[in-house]
Amino acid sequence: MLLKALYWAGCTLRYRFPDLVEDHVKLLEKIGYEVVKLSDEGCCGDPLLLIGSLDEAERVIHDTSEQIAKANVDLLITGCAGCYHAFKKYREFEARLPPFKHITQALAESLSKFSFAEPKEKVTYHDPCELGRLSGEFEAPRKVLQAASTLIEPLTSGREALCCGGGGGLWAVAPELSIRMAEVRLERDIEPLGVSKLITACPTCLLNLGIAAERRLDVTKRPIEVVELGRYILSRLR
Repeated sequence: MLLKALYWAGCTLRYRFPDLVEDHVKLLEKIGYEVVKLSDEGCCGDPLLLIGSLDEAERVIHDTSEQIAKANVDLLITGCAGCYHAFKKYREFEARLPPFKHITQALAESLSKFSFAEPKEKVTYHDPCELGRLSGEFEAPRKVLQAASTLIEPLTSGREALCCGGGGGLWAVAPELSIRMAEVRLERDIEPLGVSKLITACPTCLLNLGIAAERRLDVTKRPIEVVELGRYILSRLR
């Protein structure tokens, strides 16, 4: 009997990268989940807390936890690092949600079901703050990427990885500072590696690093493609 998994996209994936949502669903179906999505998916509430809208955040978290509980699924899987951190962080989610995973964890547990193309190409990985430092998940994305590619670590990684500037509400209030932080991340830690692909597992990091990579191209003349981890894995399947 297939496990019934609710796929939770999160606001950034849902509105800015809807094609990645479909990629994630394809991967989860390949693993063997019966995947369901909510047509009226809400918000995890974390962005509201970050900007200080505490009462509104409390209402949203309550409504979202109720919405997920009513879905009556075996498992909750999200493609958003921010949502994953919120699910771990807030007590109301903890009390009402089914077991939950980030998509990198679901993939890492199911690598035996995939066959990857050869030869392996060299890539590097950016640790999202909300998946790594704040949620403690460093191993799963690396396990997946090591199966599909030759992973080269950035000059700072894991708990020491530089923030890309995309989270914490910074992009909304100081977009130029936010993007400049992403440029510094590329300039200091990624470009010296000489790789052409940077993988990340967070839609906010994907957005910010992608903008920064376009700006840096004018300086370096060496393109770096910023790719979401699920999409990269889907592209490497044979």
